[in-house]
Amino acid sequence: MNKKHKRQRGLCLCEYTPALSDEAAVQIHEFLQVMSASLLARYGGRIERYYAKNPKPNVKELEPWSYSGEPF
Repeated sequence: MNKKHKRQRGLCLCEYTPALSDEAAVQIHEFLQVMSASLLARYGGRIERYYAKNPKPNVKELEPWSYSGEPF
C-alpha cells in the first residue's frame, strides 16, 4: 500500500473493490446517501448517544469488515 492511502482519513477500500463505470459509481454513491439519510432519520439519536459514550471509532480504517466491538 502506498503512503498516500495511509495518510487519508476514512475508509480506503480501493484495493478491495472492482473497477466501476462512472454511472455505476454515481448510482452506488447516491444509494448510499439515501440509505445513510434514512438511517440517521430513524436512529440518529441512538447513534449520537453511542458516540457520546464511545468517542473512538469502532471500524478499522483499512479492514472495516473486521469489527472489534460488541456484536449488534
